[in-house]
Amino acid sequence: MPDIGLNFFQWLYVAVIAPVFGWLGGVFGAAWKNRRRNKAIVEHLCGLPPECKKVLVEFYENGSHTLRGDPMSPPIRVLINQGIVIRGPGGGTYDAIDRYLSIAPHIWKVMDKWVATDEFVVQKLLKARE
Repeated sequence: MPDIGLNFFQWLYVAVIAPVFGWLGGVFGAAWKNRRRNKAIVEHLCGLPPECKKVLVEFYENGSHTLRGDPMSPPIRVLINQGIVIRGPGGGTYDAIDRYLSIAPHIWKVMDKWVATDEFVVQKLLKARE
């Protein structure tokens, strides 16, 4: 039986085993970090004032990322300042009151979880369906 020596095992560790474990650690670490981030977003949305939640429920009920509205109303200003809603162009008009409002993509991803956990939103949706 030939003597393989220590060089083969060193090469195997450096070329195969260490990179695979590094990649697995990165994948699991990113997934864990993503779950924590989504949970923090949902908790932040649950702590919003009821007026702001009503605006977000409108997005959810319509199933659209974009609505037209007044960007200067107090609940929408709060959502814009917190980066939850993005103010878009006027849609072909020069009217400052009627603008496109889009929900941020990272918020849209967790809307289902937020709706399932927030009691205010659940009650609002049940009242709307009655």
